[in-house]
Amino acid sequence: MRRSLAAILALSSLMGSATMAPAADYVAAPAPAVVYTALVPSCEDPRVLAQVEDQFEYGVQRTVPAQIAVVEFSELFEKSYQPRTERKRIERRYCQGTALVSTGERRTLYYVVEYPMGFAGVSWRAEGCILGFDPWRVYGANCESLRRF
Repeated sequence: MRRSLAAILALSSLMGSATMAPAADYVAAPAPAVVYTALVPSCEDPRVLAQVEDQFEYGVQRTVPAQIAVVEFSELFEKSYQPRTERKRIERRYCQGTALVSTGERRTLYYVVEYPMGFAGVSWRAEGCILGFDPWRVYGANCESLRRF
């Protein structure tokens, strides 16, 4: 009995010391980079901004009683990117920026680039909303449906 107890204690102490490592030996490996092959262009792509501008200028002249146009876009950045998966068939890139309109005001701009939402589901499409210029709330209050929190 004593021999088996001594053997068990020796084995357990041997196993315990084999699994322990000093903390100073730990070196964190860098996280692997996730690379997506995106089908939607970037937020700064001129084609995306042209679509957002065309859509805005088409809609604003039908809802706001003034001739307003986009002068320039600035401070553009990506808020979120959602790649296509088995469950999500639409790839989306949510973006935000600032739009200078012809009245001289700088307004916050929210826009989304989606694939395959272009003509006949073949290409991508961009839709945008400038705060204060959606009186019919097509994109919800304060452009909420195009924001990505």
